[in-house]
Amino acid sequence: MKIWTSEHIFDHDWETVVHAAWRKYPNPENRAVTAIDVVDQKFHEGKLVSERILQSHFAIPSWATKLTGFSGTQYSHEYTTIDPNARHMRLTTRNLCGGSFMRVDERLTYRPHASESDKTVLTQEAIVSINLPAFTDYCEKTFLHVYETNAAKGRKGIEWVIDHLRKEVSDLTSKVSTEVHDMQEKVMGAFSQTTRQR
Repeated sequence: MKIWTSEHIFDHDWETVVHAAWRKYPNPENRAVTAIDVVDQKFHEGKLVSERILQSHFAIPSWATKLTGFSGTQYSHEYTTIDPNARHMRLTTRNLCGGSFMRVDERLTYRPHASESDKTVLTQEAIVSINLPAFTDYCEKTFLHVYETNAAKGRKGIEWVIDHLRKEVSDLTSKVSTEVHDMQEKVMGAFSQTTRQR
């Protein structure tokens, strides 16, 4: 069994980061996740609780496919709790494929920075257990290396979503401003015409 942990600080407030984390996939920074299905979603005691199935694809060596039958397409069960009052988001994920030789448990927690309210702390943990005679240590290290690389891509993906959301807001604000201006021009034009007719 191998454990990988990491902590990352986003230069954005908790609400912004959580909104982006919820909309993280698909994004061009991390193409491993190829599909998401919502199994269940509800509000319980003021918290949003969600269960999703994620489909991911990883490039793996052909020898690993021959040894395990694992093609690189992975399905995972994700359980998420978002507590807006406590300002806490937690995701736990476990693989559904390859359980006879591999188990991967992932935990992500998003919380506001303790002293800087405009920042958010992401804590990540992955626990990998592989049951393959003579290959366990190598496979666990290899998988954690892949996981660490994808985790970095995931953080970049959140930044991409935040930029994308800001662009959406900016475009919408610009469109509304233009439409309001056009409406004002029409009203003033109609008012001027009415005044001249009198």
